[in-house]
Amino acid sequence: MLAAAGALLGAAPGRTAAAARPSTPGLSSAPRGLDVLPFPGTPDAAPATNIDFPAIPARQIASITAVGSRSGLHSGRLSAQPAGHGTAFTPNRPFTPGETVSVTATLRTPAAGTASGAPHATRLHYTFATARVARLPTISPAAAPLAASSRTTHSFITAPRLKPPIVTLSGRDTDARSGHIFLDAQNSGQPAAYFIDHRADLIWYKPSSTKRRGPSIFNVRVQGYHGHPVLTYWQGRVVPPGVGKGKDLILNEHYQTIHTVTAGDGYRKRGTDLHEFTLGRQGHEDVAFVTVAAPTAANLTSVGGPANGTVLDSIIQEIDVATNKVVWEWNALHHVPINASYQPYVSGQPYDYFHLNSIEQLSNGRIVISARNTWAVYSIDKSTGKIAWQLGGKHSSFRLGSGVRFFWQHHATLHNNGLLTLFDDGAPPPEEQQSRALEIHIGTHTRQATLIHAYTHNPPTLAYGEGSAEVLGNHDVFVGWGSRQYFSEYAPGGSQIFSGSFRTPVQSYRAYRFNNWVGLPLQAPAVAVRKASTAHHFNVYASWNGSTRVAKWRVLGSGSRHGSFSPVGRRVSWSSFQTTIEITSRDRWFKVEALTGRGRLLAHGTSRVVSP
Repeated sequence: MLAAAGALLGAAPGRTAAAARPSTPGLSSAPRGLDVLPFPGTPDAAPATNIDFPAIPARQIASITAVGSRSGLHSGRLSAQPAGHGTAFTPNRPFTPGETVSVTATLRTPAAGTASGAPHATRLHYTFATARVARLPTISPAAAPLAASSRTTHSFITAPRLKPPIVTLSGRDTDARSGHIFLDAQNSGQPAAYFIDHRADLIWYKPSSTKRRGPSIFNVRVQGYHGHPVLTYWQGRVVPPGVGKGKDLILNEHYQTIHTVTAGDGYRKRGTDLHEFTLGRQGHEDVAFVTVAAPTAANLTSVGGPANGTVLDSIIQEIDVATNKVVWEWNALHHVPINASYQPYVSGQPYDYFHLNSIEQLSNGRIVISARNTWAVYSIDKSTGKIAWQLGGKHSSFRLGSGVRFFWQHHATLHNNGLLTLFDDGAPPPEEQQSRALEIHIGTHTRQATLIHAYTHNPPTLAYGEGSAEVLGNHDVFVGWGSRQYFSEYAPGGSQIFSGSFRTPVQSYRAYRFNNWVGLPLQAPAVAVRKASTAHHFNVYASWNGSTRVAKWRVLGSGSRHGSFSPVGRRVSWSSFQTTIEITSRDRWFKVEALTGRGRLLAHGTSRVVSP
C-alpha cells in the first residue's frame, strides 16, 4: 500500500510547476494528488509548520511519523481541526530550516486513504522541504506617511485629531443607491480607514493612530461574516519591496473589532501581507484567506541572480476565523517556477517574483488568484494545490484575443458565465500608455479569452501599482486607480459617469462601493459651540463619526448645565461630516440630538453638554 500511495504524490521535491500541470492546460481538472498539508513536494514550508490531513478525522489515524533529514524523529500531538477540516499533527519542536521532512501516516481504514487521494491505501507517505528563512529589510523610508497639510486634508472643530483626505468629484453620481465609497488613506499624513457618500462627504474615519507614523491601513471594504455585513481591513507596516507585516481586522456595525486574524503555522511573527483579506464560508463556518510574503533562500540563476539568492514567496493561508487556526495553505514557489516572472532581478534585494495581490473563493472547491509579477491569473484546485488553468503570463491556458493581454495587474474576480474582471496597471515599467479596468470572457471549451470591454480614465492615467475593478449591482463598473489619485464609475457601455480625486500625493490601495452598510456607533455625537459676532448668536458644530442613519440635528439649550433642556431653533438637515447650525439663544449650555428622517431620536444620539 505504501508504494501505491507514493504513486499519487504529484510533484516531487524540486520538480517545477510546469511538470506538475495538467497535460491539457486549463480545461480538465488538475490531476489528483494527496490531500495533505504542506502539499507533497512543497520546497519551503515554515520550519514551525503543522502537518495537516484535511480529509481525515483524528479517529481514522493510527499513527504519524515525521522525520527531518537533519533534525530526526519528531514527536507531537494530534488534534481535530475546526469545522470538520480534518486533523492536525503539531510537532513538539520546529523542523530544521532547509531540511527534507518525511511523513508517514498509518490509517485505520482504506476509506481514509481514498478520502485523501490514495484509493484504498492504509498508509500515506510523502515528503516536503522546509525553508531556509531569510530576512526582509526594515521599514522603508518611502513607506512612512507624509506630513498632513491643509492642502490635502480636512480639519474639524468637533474632531480636531482627524485629518481625512479631501475628495473632490467631477461629474455627477446619478444613482446614490449604489452606496458608500470605501477607501484607505495613504500618504495623507494619517493612515486611516474611511468611507464617503455619493457626494464625497465623509461618513466615517478611523485612523490607525493619531501619531504621525502610525501603522498603515489598506483594503477597506464590506464583507459578510456570520451572515451579517462587517468592515474589514489590513493594518501593519509596509516593508521593501512593497509588502506588509501586519494583521487583518473585522469590525461590526458599531465599529468594534470583533476578530483579529493573524498568520499561523510558523508565520505568526511574519504577519499577514497587505494585499488581500477575503472572508468566505466552508460549510457553516467562516474562513479568511490571507497572504503572507515569506523570504526564503533560493537559486536565482534562471533570472540572472545568484545561486544563493533570496526569493519572496507568496503564501496563501485559509484560516478559521473563530479559532484563528490555519486549515489550508498554498505556496507559489511550489507551483510556479521563478523564471515565470517578468520582474527584473535587482542585486541585493529579495526577488519578488510572484507578488500575489488578490484571492477569490469559488463554490467549486477552487480559488482564483492574481499574481502581479507573472502577469497572470490562476485557478487553483484546493484539494491538490495544483493549477487548473492560467490566464496570461508565459504559459497561458487560453489564447488571448485582441486587447486582452494585461501587465502588472491587480484584483482579479471571476463572475458568472466566465466573465473575469481585473485592473490592468500596465506599469512599471510602462507596457501600455494608460491603465485599464478589463472585462474578459474566458471560454473553457474554446480555450479563448475575449475582451468584452476596457474602461479607461478621463483624463488618461497610468498606475504604477495597486488598483481595483468592481461590478456593481446595477451593472455599473467601479474602478479604483491605485497609485493614481482617482476612483471612477462607468455605465455598462463604457461612459464615465463621475470621477473622484484626492489631492496629490494621497492615494488608496483599492476603492469599493457597497450599499449594505449601516453604521451604528456607540459613542455619542460630538458637539462644539462658538460665539458669533453678535450677542446671543452662536454657531453649533455637530458630527457623529460613522453614523449612516443621522438625517437631522436638533439643538437643545439650557441656562444651567444640569437644568432642563429645550429645543433651540429649527431642526437642521445633516449636510456633511460636520454640520454647522446657526442659533440665537440666551442659554449658556447646549447639546445636540441626532434624528432620523422622520424626526426620531437615534440610540446613543445625544451629545454631551457644552458651553461656548
